[in-house]
Amino acid sequence: MSKRISDDAVIKRTGKDLKHWFKVIDKFNCKKNGHKATAKHLNEKHDVDGWYSQMLTVEYEREHGLRDIHEKTTGYAVSASRTINAPVEDVYDAWAKPSKLNKWFTTGAKQTFREGGKYSNNDKDKGEFRKIVKNKRIRFTWENEKHCPGTIVQVSFDKKGKDKTTITVQHEKLPDRKGRDDMKTGWSWAMDSLKSWLEKGKAIPYEEWEKARQK
Repeated sequence: MSKRISDDAVIKRTGKDLKHWFKVIDKFNCKKNGHKATAKHLNEKHDVDGWYSQMLTVEYEREHGLRDIHEKTTGYAVSASRTINAPVEDVYDAWAKPSKLNKWFTTGAKQTFREGGKYSNNDKDKGEFRKIVKNKRIRFTWENEKHCPGTIVQVSFDKKGKDKTTITVQHEKLPDRKGRDDMKTGWSWAMDSLKSWLEKGKAIPYEEWEKARQK
């Protein structure tokens, strides 16, 4: 297991190391009582502050096979990132304008691009824009009925120079491992297709991408 918090950090914050807290959590029976009750127990009975009570519980769950590496308290999360040789304005517009989305991601894209606005496409993706910061960030709900409805997507744009941009897509609150794996694959394709379209003028069809990936 790759720990997100070190023993030194835990000792500094709580006065005890991870081994000590794992024994406390063992005694409480985290597996039986669950994440929420365990974190509450650490907070209320052992005076561990709210954030650390959550993190200690997560680390215990990972160590004991109760939680996967990509699983959060609100489900699974995946991300995909690419650095594209294109200005941030062009990368952002590829998401903001339906005519451009149709070039590299989907068909029949429709959207009211403002916070609270809706979007949809022929792939049955649909949802609502929750946060829009021009050339910086787009956050929206994901309500495709067949693919992880009730989840959240955030797209971040990081300007690396006049003609270079790093884009990161993070998909959160995924319900299970299958959803995690499916979305990891889907967003990896989407990022490669976007990069190819912006840099070479040609998107990559999913079937072509998948075939190349299997070689």
